[in-house]
Amino acid sequence: MDALAVVLLRRTGRIAVTVKNQAPADGPAWMATLEADLADRGWLMRDDLRVAVSGLPVTVRVRWADWLLATVDEFVGADRPMVPLYRSFPDTPRDIEAVFVRRLLTHLFAVPGAPCVLCGRAGGGAPLDPCGHPVCPACFPPESFSGCPVCGRRLAAADPYLTIALPDPPAGPPRRASTDWREEAGLDDPGPDVPPMPMRVAGLETDPAGAAVRERDLLVARTTALGEGDRADLKLLVTATAAGRLDWLPEVVPARETLALIIAWALHATALMPTYPAVVDAARRRWGTATDAARTLWAYSGGDPGLVLESPAPRPVGEPTAVKPVTRVRALPRPLRRAVLDHLDGCGVVNAAEDMRRHEAVWKRLGERLHPYENVARHPSAAVAFAALRGTRTPRDSALGAAVVAACTTSPRHLELVEHDDDRVSVRLHTHAALVERAFADGDVIGAARLLGERPGDLWRRLDHLLRAAEDDPDTRAAGDHLDTRAAILAVAERAAARVAPAVLATAAAELAGRATTVPATAEQLAALMVVKKAERAPTGNPASVGPPLTSPLRDALEAAAPGLPAALRDLLNPPPGERDTEPAEGGTTVRREPPGPDVPRRIFFPRGGVVTSWTEPEHRTPLPPDPIAAVRRLVDGELTARAARHHRFDVAVLDAALTDAPAPMRERASSSQLAGWPRGSVRALPDAEVLRLFLHWEEPENVRVDLDLSCVFFDRDWRRVGHCDFSQLRFGDGAANHSGDLTSAPAPLGATEYLDLHPDRLAAEGVHYIVPMVLSFNAIPFENLPQAFAGVMLPLADGRQFDRSRVPQRFDLHGNARMMLPMVVDLSTRRLLWTDLTLTGTGTGHSVGRHGDQLARAAADQWDHFLGGRRATVLDLMAWHAAGRCDRVLIGHADGTFTEVPAEVEAIRAAGAEKTGPIASRPDLSGRVVLAGVVDARSVNGVPVAADSIALAVTGDLGPPWTALSAGDLMAGLAPR
Repeated sequence: MDALAVVLLRRTGRIAVTVKNQAPADGPAWMATLEADLADRGWLMRDDLRVAVSGLPVTVRVRWADWLLATVDEFVGADRPMVPLYRSFPDTPRDIEAVFVRRLLTHLFAVPGAPCVLCGRAGGGAPLDPCGHPVCPACFPPESFSGCPVCGRRLAAADPYLTIALPDPPAGPPRRASTDWREEAGLDDPGPDVPPMPMRVAGLETDPAGAAVRERDLLVARTTALGEGDRADLKLLVTATAAGRLDWLPEVVPARETLALIIAWALHATALMPTYPAVVDAARRRWGTATDAARTLWAYSGGDPGLVLESPAPRPVGEPTAVKPVTRVRALPRPLRRAVLDHLDGCGVVNAAEDMRRHEAVWKRLGERLHPYENVARHPSAAVAFAALRGTRTPRDSALGAAVVAACTTSPRHLELVEHDDDRVSVRLHTHAALVERAFADGDVIGAARLLGERPGDLWRRLDHLLRAAEDDPDTRAAGDHLDTRAAILAVAERAAARVAPAVLATAAAELAGRATTVPATAEQLAALMVVKKAERAPTGNPASVGPPLTSPLRDALEAAAPGLPAALRDLLNPPPGERDTEPAEGGTTVRREPPGPDVPRRIFFPRGGVVTSWTEPEHRTPLPPDPIAAVRRLVDGELTARAARHHRFDVAVLDAALTDAPAPMRERASSSQLAGWPRGSVRALPDAEVLRLFLHWEEPENVRVDLDLSCVFFDRDWRRVGHCDFSQLRFGDGAANHSGDLTSAPAPLGATEYLDLHPDRLAAEGVHYIVPMVLSFNAIPFENLPQAFAGVMLPLADGRQFDRSRVPQRFDLHGNARMMLPMVVDLSTRRLLWTDLTLTGTGTGHSVGRHGDQLARAAADQWDHFLGGRRATVLDLMAWHAAGRCDRVLIGHADGTFTEVPAEVEAIRAAGAEKTGPIASRPDLSGRVVLAGVVDARSVNGVPVAADSIALAVTGDLGPPWTALSAGDLMAGLAPR
């Protein structure tokens, strides 16, 4: 099967099967076996697919089944060996201190050929390959470990220490005496008290070519840049349906990065072909700005079309350099080079120069291939724009000098002619942003608003600033002119709204929603915060300290095991006074542990980049009056509802009130590829299971050791650290959390796997309120350098398999230039899970939750407050705009199974979504109706008899027929401006 079939199965849950011959006689029996294998993986077949597959010829069906089973295994990570360090996990050692002492003594004193330092056994064990530790088989039984028991490194396949240890089949709970499909398939019955896992369902695709076109067009219509996984899928879909062509593209492609990728793929596909000039001409017609051309050329050279340049992180001493390929601009064919220069000339010198300034490093490297000064007479504006970018000094009487003088004469507002002593001239650019800031500095708020109105997206992004400036000016307030200024700002915003992307409008309105109650930080809070930051930066203690001192039980165990210790070890066990309150910080210095700091009102920002990071600042803004906030909300609701009304109508909309906990799409380009499809910031109910098993698997590049760590930090209600569970503390509480052991290398093909079991009820009994899982690169190798790296959540059965591929609700990739990832935050008191998909920043090496605990507390608290504080547009908002514009009847479903019917108005839908119950006891009959549905779980609408043209959005789960499934990104794309 080709890769297209994999993409269609993952995105649509459908498979194309072609049967030309008569079905084999044993088709039904063979189908029963295949269905048992699929059920063991958490999948079922619909009737149409079952009938088609049972007719496959004998020579084809085995290979087809092997492909299908391997594909669904890959979706959850079951295609990889998931072998932890301790093979007996979750039955890991109880006495962690004693285990550490045995490892430490072996590491320090064991010598090849000498008696074992622990038991005195002659020979002591041969050195392991590749770490060289002499390990005694009697003290460290080989059948208990999958790597070196001392350092955790994977061993060479030929190392004699390792034994072949097949895992025992899980005992599982006793089967019930029944003849259901599980027993017929030979599967263990999980028992009556185990909550069932949702099954994924595969159906038959009768038109794979048409399905590929539909999925391709949905991705192209997205208004936000695509994530890494979606970009890979789009490339395959475009290659399969329209390779080397651009005539299939819609008139407007909302996401400029997506357009750049498609054009770059077409340029490569038609290189040295007669159709190449036509593709270049089509590309030029679709470029709107100079940045569009830069994105295309950068993607053509293999770079990120987002034009995000990552700086390499410093490497720790002794570690090999982690090499990331640097984007090198390809040689540009003459037709493409001329098209780009012609486009820059058509943009005008001011617009081109401003766009270049935004991505200065990229354009300087592109200029080396474009040669803009080669023919100044043909491309004068492009040449002057590059002269402004490079700061070029040129003789006044040269062709470039004449072009510079002419451009400065034509556009004196933006271009300033700079004359030099040697009769040379250069050009200085005054950007649009500089003019806006000058207007703010002069107190001309209306002038700033009019300038921003020339760039509608910038205006709406700075709407809060404009309204704040109008309210904060004491002179205008004293004269009563602030109301006129406010009205002028809102008028400019209304005129510009029709040209603004829906995500920008939705974000601006949501950010303003709570501004009437904003509380700025007080001077006392800011002063206290500065004291804490200063204390965190102040070095104390011994700069050579390599880590926190050993705990008291560990010191006692080590002294009891080896009373005659060397002086160095005695110093480690008994550090100088004051050193026990310190921990290592970045760069090897030591800082005193401090609490996260005062509870200061703060703002959270998400900088642009290849991964999602955040940073916070104290809140300095004063509150805004309710009137302009309400006016902006009405303006956005009206604009987006009108855009939705352009599409075909539905008979009724059925919306889940729980969609208020799912934010609208945000920064999809930096999102991790994942199984469940949870939007960043969405809140999910914690699975009703006794154990949550986190898992991590990775493979390292050749000749580069990579040590990733799966960890968890536990906090109380006030975000004070209660404890943690990681490689340094394999157990927390009375079995409340349990780690599988620290693997410190991951050579192919085995890789490395770590598990961490969480028992929510036991953790709550230990005083834990918040759980913060983390994945860290201990030796600071970025995730993007790894051939394979993924993590996830599993719901294991009692005495079941370590990795049960049928019970994986979430699996996500580790990607990007990142070394620390915070995927989620769990609130045990309300049993809710917040999906954050957040990357944390950090320099140096030795990353661990012990080192970054306070940073984790601040980051997790910021994410929780931000996403649950009503500062983001939600999926219910998105569905409300479509329902108000496309339906005459709207039903809101509540958690208790009741419904509320409301007018097709956005505010009425929001108000009903905030209610816990409704007056209608059950869902009205929807038979034969064309329905627009939005639900959290697809199971709530699967099986509802609706018309064939009905559309549904489900945050989780697979929608069955007759529903047409759309994502939040697809519905947001339907609100793009014309």
